[in-house]
Amino acid sequence: MELKMITFWDNWLNFWNDEVEERAKARKFIHEEELEWITTRQDKRVALLVSPDNGFVTQGGVTMLVEIPAGWRTGKCSGGEIAMYIIEGEGCSIIDGLRYDWEKGAVIWIPFGAVYQHYNTGKKTVRFLTGNLIHFERLAGVAKLVQYEDCSKIPEGEPKEPKAPTDILFRVGRIVLHGKDAPVKYATDEDRKGGGHWHNKRVELMYTTGTGFNAKEVEITTLMCDNPITESADQHAEKHAHMEAHVYVLEGEGYSIIDGIKIPWKKGTMLHVQGPVTQHEHFNTGKVVSKMLRTQFGPRAKFFQDQNRICERVFPYLADDPYRSMHARD
Repeated sequence: MELKMITFWDNWLNFWNDEVEERAKARKFIHEEELEWITTRQDKRVALLVSPDNGFVTQGGVTMLVEIPAGWRTGKCSGGEIAMYIIEGEGCSIIDGLRYDWEKGAVIWIPFGAVYQHYNTGKKTVRFLTGNLIHFERLAGVAKLVQYEDCSKIPEGEPKEPKAPTDILFRVGRIVLHGKDAPVKYATDEDRKGGGHWHNKRVELMYTTGTGFNAKEVEITTLMCDNPITESADQHAEKHAHMEAHVYVLEGEGYSIIDGIKIPWKKGTMLHVQGPVTQHEHFNTGKVVSKMLRTQFGPRAKFFQDQNRICERVFPYLADDPYRSMHARD
């Protein structure tokens, strides 16, 4: 009996089936109480949200929560692009020798290869969400992470670096956007009549809306806000589909239906929209406005799902609903 040799082509033909099977088995969400907080050389207290390291299937993107105790600073390092959103506290970041101050609601972008370190200059613990593309960088052969200093208590008199004259660097782009300066969009009745998955309120952060960021690898795009659902008003973000996104709940409670699975969420839950074109919708069943922070990554958002939609023939951006979803948005 002649044995058939398995070729590289046979393996390639199985890639998609393998991908679907892996995603089905992977984690889809994580709650605050499930986080594993550890200390690393870089951070006094850090926990993975979505990462291949804790059971999620991503396309190389990682999101984490980081806390800096009062009187502490992170380590000093350099690596790939970083995106950050300040959930609580105030402080500053030293990026390539310049100081950028920030506070709750600010979003920060660190360019590829920049040397950076974060300081808690307030009296309360700083907490921020951060995203990177370290696993994709490893695949591409450019994952060079360098540690210059370990996290520590802030020495007396530091930081000493000069303040940046502006939050936007020439030929680099914006580094910091303060919450009070972020563009805000409200959904109107006309918006909803025209079709789409409009949120009641959108705070535009790093998405390409003229805020000045030049992020390629990772973007904390939007703060999505929705009113509670009542008997007289059901204005939730309707079903739509797009590439991968990590959605972190800052406030509120409710549930999402992601790829047909109902997932309850509350403050501190991270939802993983796996992609490609994963159908999902969010429902705020609580008593306060829900606030959800959305992160997306460059390989899919900037390449496969750009304005030309180069892979739409294979992965059409259509939900079951009679309208086309807005690409690269949630």
